[in-house]
Amino acid sequence: MGPTQLQLCILVAILAAISLVYSQTTPLFPVACELNVLIVLDRSDSVKGGFNKSRKFVTDVSEELQIGPDKHRVAMVVYSGNSYRREILPWNFAKTNEEFVRITNGLRAIGGTTNTKKALEVALELMQQRNRSIATLVLVVTDGRSAVDPKEPAQHLQRELNTWVFAAATGEPEKVDRRELLDITGNINHIVMHSGRELATDITRRLLREAQERCRPTTTTTTTTTTTTPPITGCEIDLVLVIDFSTTTDPIYQMYKNMATRLVEALKIGPRFTQVAVVTFATVGRTRVKFNLRKYEKKEDIINAINGLKSTGGTTALGK
Repeated sequence: MGPTQLQLCILVAILAAISLVYSQTTPLFPVACELNVLIVLDRSDSVKGGFNKSRKFVTDVSEELQIGPDKHRVAMVVYSGNSYRREILPWNFAKTNEEFVRITNGLRAIGGTTNTKKALEVALELMQQRNRSIATLVLVVTDGRSAVDPKEPAQHLQRELNTWVFAAATGEPEKVDRRELLDITGNINHIVMHSGRELATDITRRLLREAQERCRPTTTTTTTTTTTTPPITGCEIDLVLVIDFSTTTDPIYQMYKNMATRLVEALKIGPRFTQVAVVTFATVGRTRVKFNLRKYEKKEDIINAINGLKSTGGTTALGK
């Protein structure tokens, strides 16, 4: 197989992966078993009387998450005005749901003016430290009454790849600046605003629950058997790389290996994501399965295995 043919095969695989990614960016809410969740929580004077409600909203909604380094990674910005210290809790500050609730319940209202613009600028800085291979949900909990227009940083957030921005107001609708909430989200359907914290919480929890339905195992019971179906991530790919190691490709086969490792670098590897196998061939009788789809579960192991492949030379028997 010449380099042009292999490049075409790899290009097709990359395009298929890109198509898969874009097909998952169209829902109202990110459908993902793994997720970055960034919460921006307003505790200024404008919500001071209702801060306990906003905090309870956040902890109630978190019950729909599976917080942890390998599931839902959380970060939080808690803010008010310029003169008051912001609390910036980095990614994975909480490793479990229980730890998240304990830390969030320890937050207190401190008053001051509302500077949502600065809070979103801090959120943008945190976004640069996120795991970019998975979807991100940004949830801004505020009444939308910032002293400084937050539109500019909000638009930057909205343009972040594979990112959904939502805003939630848990107080009385007549006291909320709806225009500002729309500026923050860029999408009227991404605003949760209902009278009463309970209703706002129910709506947000339903969104999270629907987004994760495919991630939960399902059990089907008949009169004779019980079958449990593993969760589906929507990202499963079996990738088999077939590489020409014949004499005609020496030293070009090194380029083949480099192309293969670059492709693997761009994929999310794992039993519920992409599994990789490698087959090499040359003379008749020298076709070898170097490793199968179940051999490696980590990206680094696959790359090391590909880099360690050696050409054995011989003629090219592509049909075999």
